[in-house]
Amino acid sequence: MIRGVVDRALPISRQLIGAHSASTARVARRAPTRAAAMPAPAGDAMSGFKKPAVIFFDCDDCLYKNDWKVANMLTRKIESFCAERLQMKEGYAYELYKKWGTCLRGMQQEGILNCPELLEEYLEYSHDIPLHEHIGPDPELRAMLQSLDPSIPRWVFTASIEPHARRCLELLGVADLFEGIIDVRAVDWVTKHDADAYAAAMRIAGVDDPSACLFLDDSTSNVSAAKKVGWRTVLVGTHARDCGSKIECAEADVIVDRVHQLVDVAPGLFVGNVAPAGAGV
Repeated sequence: MIRGVVDRALPISRQLIGAHSASTARVARRAPTRAAAMPAPAGDAMSGFKKPAVIFFDCDDCLYKNDWKVANMLTRKIESFCAERLQMKEGYAYELYKKWGTCLRGMQQEGILNCPELLEEYLEYSHDIPLHEHIGPDPELRAMLQSLDPSIPRWVFTASIEPHARRCLELLGVADLFEGIIDVRAVDWVTKHDADAYAAAMRIAGVDDPSACLFLDDSTSNVSAAKKVGWRTVLVGTHARDCGSKIECAEADVIVDRVHQLVDVAPGLFVGNVAPAGAGV
């Protein structure tokens, strides 16, 4: 069981981010380090940073990758609801996603989805997908997470809803390895494009220093937003979903192809003997 699930909307403090804005502006931008699956790069790409007080992991397309099969299913469900239930033009739901970070936030901001009952209907419908067909146990991921320094709390920080993230973690076989899930409700519906989401995540995790937060996500927009508030960042994924082109992200301190490669680029975060990514468990 996840030790502490955060599944309700929580108040947000803007002062948390503002208090560190000046120091954040003085941080010199580092060139991102890129990791290949094998062989592991020499040294520790995170050695120049202090030990993190918390590690935040995105869920979808970060803790697992399956060529965006789950993402595409979610997109189709969202498009279906928006077209059939809300009478939107074809493709507009995806436009909202690209503009606002999630289709949900776009609909809220543009006054399309303000009824609580309709909101719950949308969330239930859009996440009713057969995750078990595309996500399964990942012993390598479990071994990697178990080998992380146990003094550093681990949270899942997702733009989705808690039930969806929990199902993913259970299917992966890692649900017991996180302090909890910080979902879109917990950050009062703002997306990870918004500094308020990071302030809320820090407050929930009990951290007040942005530079003590390490964040892994597959979205360059999210990584850029996290970097702006002072978080340390790892971009997980090297190719874009829409076009397959190679991703560049100057705001990422480190870029890896899979989350499992964290051990390769930041061995200082781990204790004991940990196999390099791809070496088996």
